[in-house]
Amino acid sequence: MIVINMPGGGVRDIDEAELLWLRKAFDGEWKGATMLQLAADRLYSHESIDNLRDKFGNAGEPLVGLSAPAGRMKLFVSAHRVRQVIEGNPVIYDEKAKSVLLFASKMRLAVRETPEEVRSKLTEAGVPVA
Repeated sequence: MIVINMPGGGVRDIDEAELLWLRKAFDGEWKGATMLQLAADRLYSHESIDNLRDKFGNAGEPLVGLSAPAGRMKLFVSAHRVRQVIEGNPVIYDEKAKSVLLFASKMRLAVRETPEEVRSKLTEAGVPVA
């Protein structure tokens, strides 16, 4: 279990296997917070991305750094949760999305890296994916 410190003093224990990805929250979501996309929920934490990366890494959940299709946003994806990496399709996804990560749920994440680059990063993290 990992303790997540939320804005306003809330604290939530989550199983490390629940995390799909995390990123800096948009100002319209919760300014200054970190957004954690879980398998069945979305949480906001006042902890830094680096602190959360350390917590998940210490729990044996490697997080892989990737780029959002638009802008300069960094995403940190739980390597163990990615089931497949497919080629991005500009008709369906952002035109700059070169690949899409599929998770066990119906959740998907479009990223700027090519499928080969994503697979290489996942393999470096010890989690080879098709």
